[in-house]
Amino acid sequence: MSNSAQYEIVKLDDGLPGKVILYEKPGKECFTKMHRHKSLEIDYLIRGRMWSFFNSKDFDLLEGEYVLIDSESAHQTCGKFPDKTVRYLVVLFSYSYIKNYFQDFDLYSFNLDKSQQAKFKIKEQLDGIVFELENESKFSKLKIACAMNRILAILFTKCSELRNDAGERIKITENDYARKAIRFIRENFSQRLSLEDVSSYVGLKPTYFSRFFRKSTGKTFINYLNLVRLENTLTDMQENSVNEKTAALRNGFPNVKSFIFVFKSVYGCSLSEYVKQYREEPPVSKIFEATV
Repeated sequence: MSNSAQYEIVKLDDGLPGKVILYEKPGKECFTKMHRHKSLEIDYLIRGRMWSFFNSKDFDLLEGEYVLIDSESAHQTCGKFPDKTVRYLVVLFSYSYIKNYFQDFDLYSFNLDKSQQAKFKIKEQLDGIVFELENESKFSKLKIACAMNRILAILFTKCSELRNDAGERIKITENDYARKAIRFIRENFSQRLSLEDVSSYVGLKPTYFSRFFRKSTGKTFINYLNLVRLENTLTDMQENSVNEKTAALRNGFPNVKSFIFVFKSVYGCSLSEYVKQYREEPPVSKIFEATV
């Protein structure tokens, strides 16, 4: 995970499984700093030229093309020509909404090249969203929500594949023990959870499991557990407007002090310092809004 990529908190639209925004502006105003967020994102170019960077690759988008950006992937965009108008759609899917239907979501990424038919069907849904945003009617929000859910269904059934990242996320091998342990942690992180609990569940001795888990994920058991708790605490604060203390306790931290310590170890500053720093910077774009 890139340390230089700013963590963005995305404010979602009421009544939708995420957020949709249709932009039309000069290319120079499309620039975003390198950032990341938990939402799954699609950027769809309607008119003009746009450049997108993620997964250490450059994508030069032409009209009618789109890119899919996985949750937590560091990315940025800009218009290809500063003074040429760019029209594009941004669709973000709520992390918590996805988890309601795809509990193992964190173990997977999505590869559009697995199915050209799926890729085409997603474009059809994106065109439908654009139409509803341009021709707003009484049931436009319902139709947009339906289109977003169809896109998720296509991604889940046709384009998903097990993650094996060594960069943007914790490395996850295809080993059955590792997948079983990670799934158990993510299902039980809010409870009292020990190394012995997880090693017993997967059927390994604690000492061996500890070495094995670190080798497989690149993290110690307690570090990984704390990262999962941190992710869910921040999601609670962002999407459910839960206060810091309640969010920390309900997601497995023994107290607020522990949450603050983990936050600082990951982000290099306190939560209040981070929010203050972020709010003093120019907004990356209208789509990203800091909420605490």
